[in-house]
Amino acid sequence: MRSKKEKIMKDDMKVKEDCRCSCCSGSYSVLLGNKSGERTVDNQSKGMNRVDFLKVIGLGVLGLSSLSGTEAFAAAEKSKNVKIIKGKEDRLLVDKDSKELRISATVTKDSSKPAVADWGRRFQAFFGSKGGKMEPFFVFTTDVPRSEINKALLEIGTKSRRQIPMEEVQARTGLKPTTTSDDYLQGDPVIVTVRFKKGSLMVEAALEDFIDEKIIVEGKEVIKPYTPHFVYHGTAEAIDFPSGCIVCPSDCNGGIITDNVLPLKTTVNYYKVNWDRMPAVGSKVEVALKSIYGP
Repeated sequence: MRSKKEKIMKDDMKVKEDCRCSCCSGSYSVLLGNKSGERTVDNQSKGMNRVDFLKVIGLGVLGLSSLSGTEAFAAAEKSKNVKIIKGKEDRLLVDKDSKELRISATVTKDSSKPAVADWGRRFQAFFGSKGGKMEPFFVFTTDVPRSEINKALLEIGTKSRRQIPMEEVQARTGLKPTTTSDDYLQGDPVIVTVRFKKGSLMVEAALEDFIDEKIIVEGKEVIKPYTPHFVYHGTAEAIDFPSGCIVCPSDCNGGIITDNVLPLKTTVNYYKVNWDRMPAVGSKVEVALKSIYGP
């Protein structure tokens, strides 16, 4: 009988023969589903490429552990290395082994806000805490307080390296010849992952996979993938800013994690949530936060 290692190696070789790499196969779209004619991963699918398989098999073990009532949550409650912090309905799991936070949230949609149903510029968060001043802008909303999420990020060793107070915003906004590194929020780069149930499968995608981006090149509009560089800075908690924002675009100091591709609050790009890829409005998801410097 072949060993498990030999079987995995053989399967891997077969996948390489049958499938293209993820950069040219659009595997995340296959998982999330779209209208472009690509395969969808459900009970009627004809198969998955290797990237699809690894995503699904990993989540098959993990499950949605932040959702109360699931087997994965029951297992997490029994673990000595997982701390659970309760909101009213949602839960924050602090996984001390993987140094990852897992937070349950609801998919929310207010089409009147920029970038939710149409193209718009924004610095308000895509993921945030219920009750914050910017709550209508969020598309992933948790009732776990942001203060608890911030404490948990620090607890697992996530580092902030530069915070910018509100009184410095005007002087530091905009990309210009005098821009320096001091005009950017800085901290540990963070991976932001959204996990949810699709049919009979547990699937996951990066937060940016749900957002489209538009830029102006030589006077023409160009639609591109959203390519953020999320970092933890923690400014909003340090200055007690009640936005509720957790994960923001536009290098915004009103939250605790931000995309610092451009300097502070430089809103020159347009964004739009791709609802063809999003989980259903009102459904539950799990948002995972992890520093790239974690194990």
